[in-house]
Amino acid sequence: MKKLKNIAKNAIVKNSKIDASEIIIHDNAKLDGVIIKAKKVTIDADSVLTDCKLFSDGEITIGKKSEIKEQAVINSFKGISIGDRCLIDRNVFVGGMQSEESEIVIGNDCVILYRAYLNPTKKITIENNVGVGGYSQIFTHGAWQNVLKGYPNKFSPITIKDNAWIPWNVMILPGVIIGKNAIIGAGSVITKNIPDNVFAAGNPAVIKSKNIKKKEPNEKEKNKIMIEILESFHNYAKNFLKNPNKIEKSNHGSNQHITVSFKDKSQIAYAIKWNSTPKNKKTILVSFKISEKIKSIKKIEWIELDTLKSNVTSDAGNSFQSFLKRFGIRIKI
Repeated sequence: MKKLKNIAKNAIVKNSKIDASEIIIHDNAKLDGVIIKAKKVTIDADSVLTDCKLFSDGEITIGKKSEIKEQAVINSFKGISIGDRCLIDRNVFVGGMQSEESEIVIGNDCVILYRAYLNPTKKITIENNVGVGGYSQIFTHGAWQNVLKGYPNKFSPITIKDNAWIPWNVMILPGVIIGKNAIIGAGSVITKNIPDNVFAAGNPAVIKSKNIKKKEPNEKEKNKIMIEILESFHNYAKNFLKNPNKIEKSNHGSNQHITVSFKDKSQIAYAIKWNSTPKNKKTILVSFKISEKIKSIKKIEWIELDTLKSNVTSDAGNSFQSFLKRFGIRIKI
């Protein structure tokens, strides 16, 4: 059977072995030291795979701007699907006992951290914007002793819904559904379903707090938070990145401006609203709402906090976008 290959000219594939009937690799994808075996492999634009292994009897799909780091292994018989802007950290292992239902589906903007272990004997579904901490364990099967002697045995899929937070060293047992916006305490063992918007912790985990989702801050409160973030970024860039900068504050009526300026004349300029174009071509505008007029000018860099969208290419802009992740603000670059 003839193999079909469609690899973009500016994609980089080196020291790698891909065994598939159809291979599609999009612009600027980078694969180094990768082993992949599947029926069909699709790796979207700007994704980076380094020294990792992926195996499936079905299709493997990696979205845009996702990263799979060194020594990660993902083995799932039926299929592997990873969305956009995801991170699979070093030494993550997805595998173990396989079945005809073995499948892992990960949505957009998810993170699976160091040495997490996921067992997809049955399907694991991780929706969008989910964080799974290091050393966490997700098991879709529990079996050892003889069922004919009356011992327990369970095989059942697991679902983790949008915006759930699973910190480090959490164990999730077969059949569990973790609700939207749920937060799990570190070191917990999850034996039953967790509803939306609760904090649960313990072994076994129980609900400690309900309706944990706070009321969204008003404009004044959000402005205060952003000023604190910019002050923190100023110190981070100066003392950790060793990138000298100064921070300036000015009032324009009720619309306060905060600017972090660097030696190369690039600057992060924040205001509650931006309606005018910057004089400095190296300015990255940051606001809750950027006017459509400004966004239509391709040369202007901007970050829109309400929509989590951006147009950023500079080092300063990318550094700030990355810094925002510390506060759960994940820009959909």
